[in-house]
Amino acid sequence: MTASNMSQFVAEDPGRFLSQIKAVEDNDDLFEHLYVDHDERMDSVAGLRRRRRRAANTSDDVILAASLVEENGVLRWYDGVPAREEAPQRRRRARRAGGPPPLPDQTVVLTREFPRLKPNKAAAAIGAIDMRLNSAIDASLRSHIRQLHGGPTSFVIAPADVHGPFNGRTLLFVHGTFSNAVNMIGEFEATADGQAFLDAALNGPEKYDRVLVFEHATLAVSPVLNALELGRAFADASGQIDVIAHSRGGLIVRWWLEAFGRSLAATTRVVFAGSPLHGTSLAAPDKLQHALSLISNIGTFAEKTLQLAGGANPFLWVAGKLVEVVMTVTGTLANTPLLDGLVALIPGLFGQSMIENNYELNLLRLGPCTTQPAYFVVQSNFETEDPGWQFWKNFRALRAGDLAADQIFPGDNDLVVDTASMTDLGATGFPLAIQGVENFGNSSEVWHCNYFRQPRTIAFIRTSFP
Repeated sequence: MTASNMSQFVAEDPGRFLSQIKAVEDNDDLFEHLYVDHDERMDSVAGLRRRRRRAANTSDDVILAASLVEENGVLRWYDGVPAREEAPQRRRRARRAGGPPPLPDQTVVLTREFPRLKPNKAAAAIGAIDMRLNSAIDASLRSHIRQLHGGPTSFVIAPADVHGPFNGRTLLFVHGTFSNAVNMIGEFEATADGQAFLDAALNGPEKYDRVLVFEHATLAVSPVLNALELGRAFADASGQIDVIAHSRGGLIVRWWLEAFGRSLAATTRVVFAGSPLHGTSLAAPDKLQHALSLISNIGTFAEKTLQLAGGANPFLWVAGKLVEVVMTVTGTLANTPLLDGLVALIPGLFGQSMIENNYELNLLRLGPCTTQPAYFVVQSNFETEDPGWQFWKNFRALRAGDLAADQIFPGDNDLVVDTASMTDLGATGFPLAIQGVENFGNSSEVWHCNYFRQPRTIAFIRTSFP
């Protein structure tokens, strides 16, 4: 990208840039039955503003507001409606007052006003987000095994026409947070190498007996519970099971094979791509406000660099909805002690939080293990000097002792997961080891959402599953 910062990107193509966020604002009925006073429907943002003015005269303001602001090429979420002053006015006011330096130049990308959720409905709202992200799950948030068909260039995911106990050779895909089977398979379909791999798995001389995908909720359900369902689906399976797990999907697979796999009679091999095997700093409670901002930046980056839009790129949309939940519970986006409790209300995030008292992860990392899978890892550390995408620097400590304003990651990462976590299985003496690593090193091209578009990744999967 040649743009000098995010502002220029917004100016160049505002319609495409805002498409997903605007869709939330203009057609937002996801939480309608969960809002306070939801029977009094507001048919427009103007209606919300009138209601907010009325509520301002009472002790219970049921209308909240948050703004997405671009500052020097970085998107940040703030609670409330920012002042509409132009930058020169801010500078003159700061000089006259003799106060601190003026704020960076700002562009208000979007201001959202929304009703407060009903008391005790935050968990239901998280479940509603999951259902919107993945149409294959329903209000029960129950996981599903589905099946891949087709080839050589067109593929279809359908309800499985086979059921366990599985035998023979099985290939299984497990997607990550905010994702679903269609999005994950779509990353393979995006390149000729990926299509050839899928076609060989389905139709080649050494084809698998079945190619399956595991659909699951990623926010309202912890990786442990996802794994419990996966273990039930593969109870008493035999033969060979090869697994490709992306991101949080890797934790699900670890829980399944290491904790719930006792009935497995199959040999298992797993390729983890960008998986938070020791958690991710992005899910730490004290980083939540900054994490929402980073997620929005990632959404913009994915839209521009991977041409992902709509349901294939949920980051911008999810960030806006999580802002609603955060502000309902805490009343603000600022760091407060309530954030610890809030993250616990999002089990899918808390289960992969890289914090000392993540007891789920701590127990997983102690062992023992019910099976002995062969583990392989694909990892990267994303860095770019492209001036249009310098946002990554704001969320990382680049030097020892560096405290960036919005720091999330203490070091190397692929924009979502700490690189060191991708190969960190457990404490000293853990009974399993990584068998092979495809390490892209410091890369300006390979990041969390495009591992499966890399020819090296496809080649590595092939060699890991001979």
